[in-house]
Amino acid sequence: MKKILVIVIAMFVCGNLFSQGINFEHGTWAEAKAKAKAENKIIFVDVYTDWCGPCMRMAASVFKDVKVGELMNSNFISMKIDAEKGEGIAFAKEYEVKAFPTLLFIDGDGKIVSKIIGGKTSEEFIALAKIANDPTKQLTNLKEKYDSGKRDDVTVLSYIAALKTGRGDYTDVISNYLKELGSDKWNSKVVYEIVSKYLDDYKNPAFTYFIKNKSQFEKFASKKDIDAAIFNVYKMNFVKRYNSEGDKVVDELKEASKIVNPSLRNHITTYFDVALGGMDAYSKKAYRDQVDSHVANYATAWEINNYIDFMLYQKKNEDIPEELKAAEKWCLKGIELENTVEWRVKYINILIKQGRNDEALKLTKEELPKALAEIEKSTNKSNALVTYAGAFVYGEISQFPIAAQKGEEWIKEALKTDDSFKNNGVLMSALSACGKFKEAEIVASKLEKMAKNDMEKNYVKSLFDYLKQIQAKQE
Repeated sequence: MKKILVIVIAMFVCGNLFSQGINFEHGTWAEAKAKAKAENKIIFVDVYTDWCGPCMRMAASVFKDVKVGELMNSNFISMKIDAEKGEGIAFAKEYEVKAFPTLLFIDGDGKIVSKIIGGKTSEEFIALAKIANDPTKQLTNLKEKYDSGKRDDVTVLSYIAALKTGRGDYTDVISNYLKELGSDKWNSKVVYEIVSKYLDDYKNPAFTYFIKNKSQFEKFASKKDIDAAIFNVYKMNFVKRYNSEGDKVVDELKEASKIVNPSLRNHITTYFDVALGGMDAYSKKAYRDQVDSHVANYATAWEINNYIDFMLYQKKNEDIPEELKAAEKWCLKGIELENTVEWRVKYINILIKQGRNDEALKLTKEELPKALAEIEKSTNKSNALVTYAGAFVYGEISQFPIAAQKGEEWIKEALKTDDSFKNNGVLMSALSACGKFKEAEIVASKLEKMAKNDMEKNYVKSLFDYLKQIQAKQE
């Protein structure tokens, strides 16, 4: 159960808890539009559901971030709309909301100026909100410019970027731009940017040109980045089509990728094999070797994290030495890409799983003052307290008293500003890890009353199971 809890906690251990975040309106949609017109502001609408994990994370962290609040409260009218309740049902239909969260920026006349799909960090959201508030980068204005015939590089790239952010179809925009540009001018930085960031059609003639003439693009990017761009086109095409077309897409892409050099093609085909391998495949050395190849070359930190969690936490209760060695290696790559407390603690947990407790304890002692320094310098101290508390009270690291006790101290400080469901969940786990079972049971009873939906109820159940597991070990 402790292993399952490591996955469950990702839904809850994040968040800035100060109240100085976004001030959401509580009126009707019509009232919000009227206010936006009167104040000449854009409306930001968070379209969510009560079962959506990323929606919960953004509500608990991003929307309570001080910096986010400062930007949004000064420049936007903000609303939250549940797509499955009240006027939200008609709203979601009108604005074609099909995934959650959908973050809409709408003018006073009800026209979308920017559409963002999926959960974002505070930094990502701030950047996207600034774009939404810039008339030169708003989707509606860019579309008007494009449709009127303005096809300069800046307009086209901005329009493609805006469409991608909202998961709109920009295939024709790319094709038309490349056709109008002419193949004799494809050897350009703009074409490199299109291929590396946006192109998902390996059949596009410009992609074939890019592969055959990739050395000419080395004045714009490194050989590694050029190979990564080629890899990404096949990957994006796979992601775009697999759910609707199935395994035939993989066979087609493997055949199509024969035009690239053998080394790169091996990485491309390896990615497909890894993506389709499933959790049980990790028990096979050949499969782990394929993942190893992908991790070493093109995997993102997010993908590496998934590989580790799938292999170690989501499929079985026992730990396999060979898998732990692979996980350790992949984790070091993750740290190389994103040197965060979550990654470093994940590495410590893997060491403990291998019985290397002395090494793990040494690293834990080194990590604690680093965490404290990060908390103290954070502009969102309460958020940092929760993040670091969760890192030290979940997973194998919590068996070290210095980690569990410090986690308890930090989460209790965070609770002084927000007695939320999520924070009480972290507190219950901290108390359990510290052996304070009676206190943990009191918090557990409180959580049962606070749980509002099935996701939260299941989370409380996992915490109860975790508490029982630790109690049984100490009896």
